[in-house]
Amino acid sequence: MRFDSAEILYKDLIIKYRKEGNNSHLVRIYQKIAQAYDQNGFPEKSLFYYLSLQDIIEKAGTPQEQSLLYNNLGRQYAAMRDFTKALLYLRKAELQCAYVPCDYPEVLWANLGIALHNTGNSEQGMEYLMKARSLLTARKDYAALANLEHLITGVFFSTNDLFNALSHNEAAIQYATSTMQDDVLANAYRTAADLYHELFNFEKAFEFYRNYLDVLDSKRSKEQAREQRLNQQRTLLAASEGQIKFMIARQNFKDLEINQIKFDRERLELMSKNLELESRRKEDEVRLLEAQQDADQAKLREQTLQALEARQRLRLADQQLNAEKQGRLIVELREKEQIERSQNQADSTIRAQELERIKREQTFRKMQDGDFRRFAYILGSLFLILAMVGMAWWLARRSKQRLESQNRKIQIQNIEIQEAHRKSDELLLNILPEEIAAELKANGQAKPRLYKSATIFFSDFVNFTRLSETLSPEQLIDELNECFLAFDEICERHGLEKIKTIGDAYMCAGGLPLPNESHAIDAVRAALEMSAWLQKRKQTHPETQLNEMRIGIHTGPVMAGVIGKNKFAYDIWGDAVNLAARLEEHGEPGRVNISAATAEAVKHLFPSIHRGKKEVHNKGMVDMYFIVPA
Repeated sequence: MRFDSAEILYKDLIIKYRKEGNNSHLVRIYQKIAQAYDQNGFPEKSLFYYLSLQDIIEKAGTPQEQSLLYNNLGRQYAAMRDFTKALLYLRKAELQCAYVPCDYPEVLWANLGIALHNTGNSEQGMEYLMKARSLLTARKDYAALANLEHLITGVFFSTNDLFNALSHNEAAIQYATSTMQDDVLANAYRTAADLYHELFNFEKAFEFYRNYLDVLDSKRSKEQAREQRLNQQRTLLAASEGQIKFMIARQNFKDLEINQIKFDRERLELMSKNLELESRRKEDEVRLLEAQQDADQAKLREQTLQALEARQRLRLADQQLNAEKQGRLIVELREKEQIERSQNQADSTIRAQELERIKREQTFRKMQDGDFRRFAYILGSLFLILAMVGMAWWLARRSKQRLESQNRKIQIQNIEIQEAHRKSDELLLNILPEEIAAELKANGQAKPRLYKSATIFFSDFVNFTRLSETLSPEQLIDELNECFLAFDEICERHGLEKIKTIGDAYMCAGGLPLPNESHAIDAVRAALEMSAWLQKRKQTHPETQLNEMRIGIHTGPVMAGVIGKNKFAYDIWGDAVNLAARLEEHGEPGRVNISAATAEAVKHLFPSIHRGKKEVHNKGMVDMYFIVPA
């Protein structure tokens, strides 16, 4: 009943089909809009869309479609009180019906009768009305006869033929009562009251007018009840929308969590790369320090050798200097001795003795001075060598301590990097199968693959929408989480790959990403174990609400791979996936509904009951089987 909104949406389709030249779809849309406005009392709007149809149907429509269009146009003009144009289009419709069979000639005749009567030709109009009446009487179409008899009553009433009008009005009342048409019955009662008023039978007029009011009250009560039902439905719909919005918000929250996990994974990968770079830099620094240490030690050894060599040369030079001094002293003494011998030969003995004594004393003092100087040089050299060796040992020990500290830091960083890699791999394996994750890490992408044979499993809970209205969102999420955790464990035990959950629906598949020959058997075993788990849970926890579910399984070819660029998701596609979902929809609570392909694959282990062929949307008739429980 929201015509403006509907019309806006339909106009988008009209523009689309006009561009495509799709006349058949245009005709269907124009007819829908025109009929909606016609049935709800908007003849002007209805006429506009019927006129939009005229050009298309006159060019490409069948004679039956043209006849129906002219009849509808005539009826809309009649509703607008333009009976001249109405008669023009109704005559065109009558002409078409003269050459081709019309589906509803009585409708055309009734419309012609009314139009002729309103254009002043009441006699001919009555003939058409009577032809329509005879045809409907032969068909025993009492619902249509009620309306037609009331129309005939109006024609007779307008021509002041009150008795014929009264007779046909009584027939209209009888037919409307038997077919429970409150609108026609109320109008007939009101017409009867007017007729008896004209005949001056006021008691009858009052009686029928009271009946008219009673029918109106009953109709109003029914409309109020209908409005109450509509309000209840709107309330239920609003509650369902609230639940759906909550689920959508929950899904959005999960998407945000996944995005956060992805961001954390990327951050960890970046940190890992940074740590690798830092580790390489530290290793380079360690190698540089080791090389520097080796160079320092070599330089220290070279300096030590140079110092020892310098001290040795210094000691040799000192010894040579002492020898030269002693030689010069001897020469001086000899010269003095000769001078003294020549000057005083007389005192040669005494002086000689004195000179000998002085010589011995001088020689002794010089020898004492040379020994002390040599001892001081040796002691200083030893002390310097010991100081340099001590300094070298201290520098080597300090360098070793620094290297050990840096090695400990590098080991800790390597442990942290390994832990970050492990967490990153765990997060990736929670999102994708192990093989797909390995391919993504190795190549940066995972190409979709065609699996010629895989088994797809769908399930959902019975009456989930109704239960979601009685449970709080927290209770609903807790129950779903408990069930899906159990289903995940069962899938893992039987080698099935969980694909995704959509609301209360659970989807998994066998035979991928690693192909195997037992995927159909694995899927049926998992389905039976899930059903048994639900039954056991219902017995041990009677207060739980999600206790029954439908299961559908089909075996066939599928495409599987990773979709998305920023948000990875492993998914499967193909006609086999759609058929598995349809099998779940056509299943029964507590039963495992499988296709013929799956039944053939598991018949040696699991007997099944043929349910016959079931109509499936876009697939036609499909054979279905129930697994016989053990």
